[in-house]
Amino acid sequence: MAKVLESLRSLKKAIDTKGWFRDTRLVYQGLGPLGAHMFTHFLPVSCIISEYYGQEVQRYIEGEWGTKVFSYEKFTGVRHNESSSFNRYFYQDHGKEIAAALDALPGDVCIIPFSVTPGLEEFLFTQGSRYHLLQNTSIIQNYFDYKARLAWSAREIGIPIPPDSRVMLFGTLEYARLADEFPTGFVIQVPLSQAGGGTHFVFNEEEFQSIVAQNRKVLGLFFERTQVKITPFLSGPSLNCTGCVVNGTVALSQPDIQVVGDPYFVKTPGQYIGSDFSLNAFAPEHRQLILDITKRIGKWMGMHGYRGNFGVDFLSTVDRENRIADIYVSEVNARLVGESQYLADWQSMRDSVPLTFFHLAEWMSIDEITPAEIEAYNSSLPDLEGSALLLYTREKGTFRAKGGITSGIYRFVEEKLVRMRDGYLLSQTKGRDEFVITNGVPWEGLVLGHPRYGDYNVFICYILTRESIVEPHNWRVVNKRWREIADRVYEALTLVPCAPRTLPGEKKQTSTRE
Repeated sequence: MAKVLESLRSLKKAIDTKGWFRDTRLVYQGLGPLGAHMFTHFLPVSCIISEYYGQEVQRYIEGEWGTKVFSYEKFTGVRHNESSSFNRYFYQDHGKEIAAALDALPGDVCIIPFSVTPGLEEFLFTQGSRYHLLQNTSIIQNYFDYKARLAWSAREIGIPIPPDSRVMLFGTLEYARLADEFPTGFVIQVPLSQAGGGTHFVFNEEEFQSIVAQNRKVLGLFFERTQVKITPFLSGPSLNCTGCVVNGTVALSQPDIQVVGDPYFVKTPGQYIGSDFSLNAFAPEHRQLILDITKRIGKWMGMHGYRGNFGVDFLSTVDRENRIADIYVSEVNARLVGESQYLADWQSMRDSVPLTFFHLAEWMSIDEITPAEIEAYNSSLPDLEGSALLLYTREKGTFRAKGGITSGIYRFVEEKLVRMRDGYLLSQTKGRDEFVITNGVPWEGLVLGHPRYGDYNVFICYILTRESIVEPHNWRVVNKRWREIADRVYEALTLVPCAPRTLPGEKKQTSTRE
């Protein structure tokens, strides 16, 4: 087994020889169907259950893979920012159809969700033991996602958290006192959230009062007693590393730079908008520190019952030359993470074993992969080439994409987008001058925006490139070249206001424009 993890080619030979997944029929549940690709290096994906849809799903996943896709967006024709309809009610509405499709699959039906949802857990309970869940339950997931817990356990784990961090009750927060203590701004993190949704940056009293009012409405009677984590605003870039609790140890990924809240693209300061693996500019000591911390957190999670993939977000400070000075842990994401969806493809481009294999190895009890082999894998992580930029709507309301742009491989020539050929993965590009528009590309008939109130920053699609997307001397923002390319993609999409489309259970509205 010593050579199995040396390359993806070696691993695939071992999979064929040993038949680890021979009788497995994999079902993926996630935000976007294309996320399922991260497991296709090891076995086919037989069915996908997703919130979003996309033109590339019609063309490639349904068309070329032949995979059945059950999509909330496909059924409703609407993409919006409120995930509760999918998380809680999709299986109630379509569970019989989904069960019929899964029951028709031969072999062992194994479901891997991006993260477990209440609807999925209820569905699994009512279906008996035929389906196998290859993910932590929501109770375990929420235990580690609870943002205050990491602050409580930091000393036990041996990890640095931002100075002066504390856990307080929402009802006791006073702006004047916090502003006096944190004159450059502070951050409020609510217990359970993802993709920046529960991370609030506060720089003035108006922002503070708006955050309080918003969360009072959402939390209701629980508002006063809800614990929140308060940290000072740190001026450095956001960083990330992904790990996987597997066979008594922790497999690691390459660290990356996260682009969060760039105001050129989004209005929410904590909104995740991309990742950069291409710059590869971490000082060796910082890279090693991130890996060491991720491993410590993974071991702590594993000793408390967690299994499989997780992510760690980091905050940082910078020196006078805008170089990283100090690194602190921000939060843990106890699930598959945003980077997981494209990291596997980029690791495969280096013939390196994608981290997602270890999630399968843990949940399917492939104990032939030993801790010693995993340690060897961690010590030989190659530099990667790849960055992802997520595009969101820039105005509030409901919109259609009238430009007719399709997923594919593109070049930027003389300030114009030139479509070269079909494609949906970065590995399908031929060089650094090509990039991919993919993962959520609006399809014919799709309405962007919630019918009742419209949405700011509704997700549109990904741009994937081999180049670095961040400013070399300010990793917090996207550089000029990729802002310009993003602007050309927006123009090609041609988003125009349109009438809202009523969702099941929603009263028809005449307008969402404000």
